[in-house]
Amino acid sequence: MKIRIPILIIMLFIAGKLYGQEVQVPFDSSGKIEVITEEMENHLHLFDKYPHFHEARLFKQNDEAYILEVSSMDDGKLSRNREPKTKSDVLALQKQFTDVATERSPSIFLDQSSRSKFLIWEAILSFGVYGPLVTASLNPSNAQVGIGIYLVVGGLSFIIPYALTKNAPMTDGESSLALGGAFLGIGHGELLDFLFTNGNPGTEMGAIATLTSITETGIGYAIARRNNFSEGTSDVIRYGGLFGGWQGEGIAGLIVLDNSSPSFSVISGLGLLGSAGGYYAGSLLANNQSYSRGNASVLLTAGIYGTIIPVALYSSAFANANYSTGIMRGLILSGMIGNASGIYLAHTLMRGKDFSTGEGNDVILGTTAGFAIGLGVAYIITSGPGVDRASAWSFSIPIVIGTAAGFGIMLNVIGKGSGDEKSSGWNMNFNPGGLMGALLPQKHTSISTYTAPIAGLQYKW
Repeated sequence: MKIRIPILIIMLFIAGKLYGQEVQVPFDSSGKIEVITEEMENHLHLFDKYPHFHEARLFKQNDEAYILEVSSMDDGKLSRNREPKTKSDVLALQKQFTDVATERSPSIFLDQSSRSKFLIWEAILSFGVYGPLVTASLNPSNAQVGIGIYLVVGGLSFIIPYALTKNAPMTDGESSLALGGAFLGIGHGELLDFLFTNGNPGTEMGAIATLTSITETGIGYAIARRNNFSEGTSDVIRYGGLFGGWQGEGIAGLIVLDNSSPSFSVISGLGLLGSAGGYYAGSLLANNQSYSRGNASVLLTAGIYGTIIPVALYSSAFANANYSTGIMRGLILSGMIGNASGIYLAHTLMRGKDFSTGEGNDVILGTTAGFAIGLGVAYIITSGPGVDRASAWSFSIPIVIGTAAGFGIMLNVIGKGSGDEKSSGWNMNFNPGGLMGALLPQKHTSISTYTAPIAGLQYKW
C-alpha cells in the first residue's frame, strides 16, 4: 500500500496536467484555418503591429481562457508573444478574420492542397505535349516561327490554368480526375481524328488532341468537384477509362483481325466507347467500396501485370506455331481476360484495406522488382551451354513467378495498410528574391555568400 499510494498520486497529477494542456483552435468558424501564415498575413494585415510577423496560432486553455500566440522572425531569431484572450475576444477575432479574409483573400477558405501538383503537370503537358502538337498542326513557314508558336502555346497553357484556379478549389480528387482527363484526352483526341478521317489524319490531329485534352481536363474537374470525389475515387475512375480503352481496342482487334482493309473508324470508335465504358466501370468499383490512393495504385498494378502475364504464357504455348488468325485472337483475348481478372482480383483484395500513398507505391515497385528478378533469372537460366535459348517457357515462367511473388509479398507485408498520408502531391515555391540575387552582379566575388534558391520543389511520397 505504501508503494501504491505515491504511484496513484503521480498518475492523478499527470492526468490533471494532461487535462490542463492547451488545445489549438481555428481562426474561422468552419474549422479550416488553424494557422495564419506569413503569406496569409500579407493579404489580411491583421497583425500590423508585428513588423516581422511569421505566424499566429490560437490556443484554448479552458472555456473562458485563450492564448493568441504570434511568432516573429527578427534577424534570423524566432520569438513568440503570447497574449491572453477571453472567449468574447476570440469570437470577435474569429469574426474579424472571417470578414477580412472574405473581402481580401477568399481563396484562403478554399482547399487548394493539390493546386501545385495540378499546375506542375499542366506545365509538363504544356511544354512537352501541347506546344509541339499545336506547332505541328499549324505547320509554320520556318523554324523561328515554329519556336515562337511553341513557346506561346506552352506558356499560355500554364498561365491560363494558373489564373483559372487562383480562386477555385483544387482538392486531391479534383486534381486527379482533371489530370486523368488531360492525359487520356490526348489519346481520345487522336482516336476522334482517326474516326472522322477514317484513318487518314492530316496536320489537324495535334490541334484536335490538344483541344480534346483541355476539354476533358475541365470535364474531369467539374465532375470531381460536383460529386466531392476523394483522390482514391478519382484514381479508380481514370484507371477505368484507361483500361476500358484497352478493352475497346482489343474488341476492335478481334473484329478486324482477318480483314485485309481494316476500318479505322471501327477501331477508333470502339476504343472511345471502351474508354467511356471503363469510366463507368471505374465509378461502379469506387461506389462499391472505399478507395484510398494507395488502394487505387494496387488496382493499377494488377491491371497492368494482369495483362502481361497471360499474354506471356499464351505466347510461350504457341511460340513455335504459325500465328494464324485464330491464335492471334486467342492472344488478344488472353490479354483482355487477364486485365479484367487482375482488376477484379485487386478490387477483392482491397476490400476493407486502407493503403497509404507510400504503401501503394511500394506495391507498384515491389511487383516491378519481382518482374525484373524473374526476367534476370530467365537470362541466367538460358545462358548455359546446351540450353534451348529460344525456349519461350524459359523466359515466361520465371517472369510470371517473380511478378506474382513480388505482388503477393508486398500485399502480405503491408497487411491492411496504415491509412496514413493518403494523399501526395507537389509543393512548389517561387522566390523572386532568389531570381534577383542570381541576376544582380555581386560586389565581392571572392567571398562565398549564401544565395536564396529561385524555386523549390518538393514531392510528398
